[in-house]
Amino acid sequence: MSDYKPKKIESKWQKKWDDDKLYSVRENPAMEKRYILEMFPYPSGDLHMGHVRNYSIGDVVARYYSMKGFNVLHPIGWDAFGLPAENAAIKNKTHPKTWTYKNIKRQEEQMRQLGLSYDWDRTVVTCDPDYYRWGQWLFLKFYEKGLVYRDKSNVNWCPSCQTVLANEQVHGEGECWRCGSVVEQRRLAQWFFRITDYADRLLADLDLLDGWQDRVKVMQSNWIGKSRGTEVVFRLDKTDESITVFTTRPDTLFGATFFLLAPEHPVVDRLIDGTSYEQGVKKVRQTVASRTMVDRASGEMEKEGAFTGQYALNPVNGEKIPIWVADYVMMEYGTGAVMAVP
Repeated sequence: MSDYKPKKIESKWQKKWDDDKLYSVRENPAMEKRYILEMFPYPSGDLHMGHVRNYSIGDVVARYYSMKGFNVLHPIGWDAFGLPAENAAIKNKTHPKTWTYKNIKRQEEQMRQLGLSYDWDRTVVTCDPDYYRWGQWLFLKFYEKGLVYRDKSNVNWCPSCQTVLANEQVHGEGECWRCGSVVEQRRLAQWFFRITDYADRLLADLDLLDGWQDRVKVMQSNWIGKSRGTEVVFRLDKTDESITVFTTRPDTLFGATFFLLAPEHPVVDRLIDGTSYEQGVKKVRQTVASRTMVDRASGEMEKEGAFTGQYALNPVNGEKIPIWVADYVMMEYGTGAVMAVP
């Protein structure tokens, strides 16, 4: 192999592949289809070995199905929108557009050198107006149909990347998958899809997700939020305030022995301000701030809570029941309040 000159030989054959459009997909109704897609890279610099690993795996799968006689669509693109791209540009003291397109060009050159079997006629760049205009169009259609609305919710926030993270992007001990910073919980205003209109179908399809961890499925189920039950109003002792609880078992009201609130519940501050219980509740809040919603919902982690010093009145018998905050109660599920029955 002493005569093997990779730059000369590989570039020769890669040029032939491009000239022959070897990996360009053409419609062929007679062939069974396969769509192979890897995560789009962020155009924040050169490709690294993590990229090579990820795209090599996808390329193996795409080539496998091609060799099995499938008509394989294997596209590539760049996730070029949002704060990660902006932060990289700020760090390198250049305009985001200049920085982004320069890196896209460089990464495409590197991918072509790797010989990956992408259909380069179908490249996607998410910051191109020709791409994102369709996302805007879809959003407006959802809005016109009443399927999107604005509300506040807790999110996983990376203080370094200055962006929101999906639950799956929080790794290890609550760390950002990209930079390793400790992830915080923040309550931000954002847009939501009214998925409750499709809750039955979404829940049924969770059973079709092979290979997904049970705790992630539980989180998805809670996020979909489909439950049948009753809302019960509990008055707070010695105040004019009340808290609504959703329960699937209203017949157990007589057995309610204590009351739980999400640490982020808006009524908590009014219950603890200036009391001897304030520090204990704030300690739970600090713990919660470094945990993802998946971790909080998991049965594997030790639970934490604190007494607020206040009581709710059981609506069926008037008995006082203590109000606690607990890390596993979340504002995103139900009303952020739970009545506890042994």
